[in-house]
Amino acid sequence: MASTTQLRALRASLPVVAERAHDIADDFYRRLFATRPDLLRDQFNRGDLAQGRQQRELARTIVALAQAVLDAAPGSTRAAGGDRHRASSGGGPSGVDGDADAVGQAGAPTLAPATPGEIVSRLAQRHAALGVTRDEYDLFERHLGDAFAAALGPRLTTEVADAWSAVYRQARDEMVTTVEAIYRQADLEPGEEWREALVTEHRVEAEDVVALTLVSADSETLPRYRAGQFASVQVRLPDGARQIRQYSLRGGHDEQWRISARLLVGEPPAPDGEVSSHLMRELRVGDVVSVSPPIGSLTIDDLDDAPLLFVSAGIGCTPVLGMLDHLARTEPDRVVTVLHFERTPERHAHRVELEALVASMPNATLRVSYTQGSLSALSALAEASIDGPGVYLDPIDLARVDLTASHRVFLCGPVPFMAIARAALIGHGVDADRVHYFVFGPDDGSVTGADTGQRGLG
Repeated sequence: MASTTQLRALRASLPVVAERAHDIADDFYRRLFATRPDLLRDQFNRGDLAQGRQQRELARTIVALAQAVLDAAPGSTRAAGGDRHRASSGGGPSGVDGDADAVGQAGAPTLAPATPGEIVSRLAQRHAALGVTRDEYDLFERHLGDAFAAALGPRLTTEVADAWSAVYRQARDEMVTTVEAIYRQADLEPGEEWREALVTEHRVEAEDVVALTLVSADSETLPRYRAGQFASVQVRLPDGARQIRQYSLRGGHDEQWRISARLLVGEPPAPDGEVSSHLMRELRVGDVVSVSPPIGSLTIDDLDDAPLLFVSAGIGCTPVLGMLDHLARTEPDRVVTVLHFERTPERHAHRVELEALVASMPNATLRVSYTQGSLSALSALAEASIDGPGVYLDPIDLARVDLTASHRVFLCGPVPFMAIARAALIGHGVDADRVHYFVFGPDDGSVTGADTGQRGLG
């Protein structure tokens, strides 16, 4: 815990750090990759960095973590029970906003503020998925300190530097502990986290989604996973880079992993996503990829038996499929409602699988909403739906959902969609603590506005 002196220095310096957080983040990554270009080639997401998303997330995280530390300090009005409206992902991490206007986006719905533990837990899961090592945290600290010094100049007094170092080191120690615990749960030691997996199925599931089935490439089976978890997949690209991305596990036989990837189409001058393109266009049955142990706290198996509402968009259907598969096998009578949003019928991946899982559960209902597309195509789908006229063009209309105070809600999809959905749920009277979500990839605050989910799906 930070000392009184450190908290005072942190509070005094936070406004100027918030103002210059983006410069700090940009400078940090320049310094880091100049020293270790292999981290850019083989560990960090080059696409997110090229678009500035990773830098924006770091800027937001720096401010959010400091603000959360101040909020949690003795005597803080927020520590004493101020209105935080936090939402966690199954008892762990959540999205972060921070309170500083310098890194906010006025007028757009955002995900909830977070405690220091929630921010650290989310980062630790991301770092475990990337294989970040203990030694690399020391490297991060050195370059982050240099970036602070360059951005703040004479304002970085000894007291201020000490305060921010204390925040970083406390977060670092907690992240290292969490990452190593994740490895232990998978019976792995740090440095042994990657396994080879063989592709046994490669299927184009929708116009821009590829579905893969993976099995162990050696004598040991792939690690078991909990419904809702994800794993990293590392592929070798034509330039020799070994890029890593995360994908939810869709359920099925324990000895198999099933994942799906949506092709990320870039808008000029940005190219298409390099890993999703590789998985869609280059990977074949019989190829081998590297995978990490299962990670993630967006799970349902350790919660109460409350009725469940799943709200997903785009490729966010995949963790929902994993959780529904688990429920269909273990608690088929559970009361479940599924709302899924997609742009068009052609882009709707795993629709048949989703309908079949819901149909196998007598107390489950499904509603699919398409935000674009022709009325004739939608009408045809509505007639074929297992739920009768179950396809809609309307926005997130929770008045049609039989929500109760006991419901638990899981949000799965892009950050803009989850922010919109979360705001709608809280506005409908759902307790924020019963809304669970996890941000896959950088949470850079790119919320597009309250347009009922018609942008940013997938």
